Parts: sequence; C-alpha cells; structure tokens
Amino acid sequence: MKNLLSLTLVIIVCNLIQGCSTDFENPELPTRIQYKLTVTVGEGGSVSPDANGTYDEGVAITLTATPNEGYEFDRWEGVDSHPTQCAMARHCRAAIKIDSDRYVSAFFKIETEEARP
Repeated sequence: MKNLLSLTLVIIVCNLIQGCSTDFENPELPTRIQYKLTVTVGEGGSVSPDANGTYDEGVAITLTATPNEGYEFDRWEGVDSHPTQCAMARHCRAAIKIDSDRYVSAFFKIETEEARP
C-alpha cells in the first residue's frame, strides 16, 4: 500500500511539472504584417528611390519623380498626398504609407512651350 501511494504521488508530481512547464527555447514572436509596393513609371522620366518591394506595415515612403529632358511631370496615381506644386517643377515628391498592397504610378508628358525656361 505504501508503494502504491508513493507511485501515485510521483505520477501526480510529474504531471504537475510537465503541465506547468513553459517552452522558453521557442517563444512565439509577434507576426510582422508586410505589404507589397509596386511602382510603375511612365515614359519620359524616373522615380527614386527604386522602392518596389515588400515593407512592414506602417512604413512611410517618399518618392521623387524626375522628368527626362523634353518632358515634364504630369501626375501621380495611388499616392496618399497629391502635390500641387509640381507644375513646372523639376522634381515632384509624393508620400505613401504602407497600410495595404500599394500600386503607385508616375506619369510624364512632353514638355510644353510655357514650361521651358
């Protein structure tokens, strides 16, 4: 009887120890949410930085559109800010915040006579 009681006590203690243990070797890390940014550039200019890629949620990015010789900036599509001082400017900046998959485009047009210095 004494052996049976001792064996039962050992089993209970082992179950308590196993049930209360925590896995310290592999703690769960918070999941990072990431989204894809796709930037397209129309004929007649470039956008910097080359920002195509995957970003963590909440990242803010500023893009700069620069027209080639003989072109002027026309418009952005898919950006958070719609700059109004881009007419006849050499560069045009726009801001975006990564909160979903984003598709941003920069468009340029042939320079008009009024835009030439």
